[in-house]
Amino acid sequence: MGQLDQQRIVTLQELMVTALATADVVAKLLIDKGLITKKEFETKLFAERATYQAILQRVGKATVHA
Repeated sequence: MGQLDQQRIVTLQELMVTALATADVVAKLLIDKGLITKKEFETKLFAERATYQAILQRVGKATVHA
């Protein structure tokens, strides 16, 4: 992760970049080592992506009362 500020606060952007990079490197390592195929990864990725998109759509329709 990037440099932490004095209060050890990580920005949302830093967190997102780290999470995306971590997921990417894990997938690449699994594929490179032959534990999964690229096709298996892509199939599962697109299925999970659809699940997350459905969740975000439901959350986006919810209202927040302050």
